Amino acid sequence: MVRGVFSMVFRAGRAVALTLGAAVMLALVVGAASAAFGANGDAWRLGQRSVATAITALGGERGVNGPMVRLTNNNAGTDDTALQLRVQPGEAPMRVNSGTKVENLNADFLDGRDPTAFMASSVYMLGSGQERQGNVLGDGSKVLSQSCLPGDRLLAGGPASVNANSEVLDSFPANTTTWQARINDSAVSGGDSFTVVVLCADQ
Repeated sequence: MVRGVFSMVFRAGRAVALTLGAAVMLALVVGAASAAFGANGDAWRLGQRSVATAITALGGERGVNGPMVRLTNNNAGTDDTALQLRVQPGEAPMRVNSGTKVENLNADFLDGRDPTAFMASSVYMLGSGQERQGNVLGDGSKVLSQSCLPGDRLLAGGPASVNANSEVLDSFPANTTTWQARINDSAVSGGDSFTVVVLCADQ
């Protein structure tokens, strides 16, 4: 009888010990997993706020044809975007390791300035010192024009070396590469020799 009672007590104690051991092991495993989880950040959860404390990297061992990530926003609102980047003041919102041009990526400002505020790196002038009579028109006025080199862009222009007694009738860009000027030199004995000077940008 006594032996049976001790046997039951022993089995009950062993069961309690096993249960406690399993509970301790589970607590250790869950605790370690929770620590690792907390150290590496939360998983991405769609539709709600996610928090990360470590970088998330996406890489393809064999490469992917086309983009690796595509974000599409099908909402019809006028202020909807597929991506928004936010950083602290003074920090760049994005870094790239390629100098290749990105098609359709437009920038309105460079260092806070509009593109029209910048001048081409190579600017030159033509027409200076090339005074001549010009082409005589039906009304007796004379016209001259000066063009930039082929493929380059006209920035400014105008008549130069015009006699004080001559009258400038017209001065305007004929197109994106040529400036034209017309004078009346009837008050100048023997006629007036003048030139048209242009300022061009090397494209």
